[in-house]
Amino acid sequence: MEIALCYKSRHMKHILIPTDFSIRSLRVVHHVVERFGAGEPLNIVMMHAMHMPGSIMELMMLSRRSSHYDLITDDYKEASEILKNKYGSAIRSLKTEFLMGRSNGVFRNFLLYHNIDAIVCAAEFNFRKASPNSYDPAELIRKSNYPVHHVSLKKKERMLVSAMSELFEI
Repeated sequence: MEIALCYKSRHMKHILIPTDFSIRSLRVVHHVVERFGAGEPLNIVMMHAMHMPGSIMELMMLSRRSSHYDLITDDYKEASEILKNKYGSAIRSLKTEFLMGRSNGVFRNFLLYHNIDAIVCAAEFNFRKASPNSYDPAELIRKSNYPVHHVSLKKKERMLVSAMSELFEI
């Protein structure tokens, strides 16, 4: 039975996208669906990286209060739902998870736990901290030895501006 479960899970792509809970970070999902969505369902994990709490009390309270979930804005939640609905045939799941810790081992275990096949990042993404405990996971991603795909978000912006300028003869 274990072999069948492993075999089934390989018929899906598991993609990790780092997020700072901005709508801009969700734009990477469009590129993921274009690139990986043909033929097999996608499980997309939007990952936000945070430092581990500094004190024992904060660590003990971490699971009880889960205040880090308050960082997820309503706009981000709504945009996530829109993406799930828009790409319902390609996306099996789109969820947001927190990486707690900053070591290569913690990150590797996170990737293994979520069965990640590839990491997709915006090429020109400027990470902004959602909280004082947030950090940019770019260094961990670079050292991970996982396939990393960088997508340009500016290309579509330039195409839109070009189309708008032609439409309005700017």
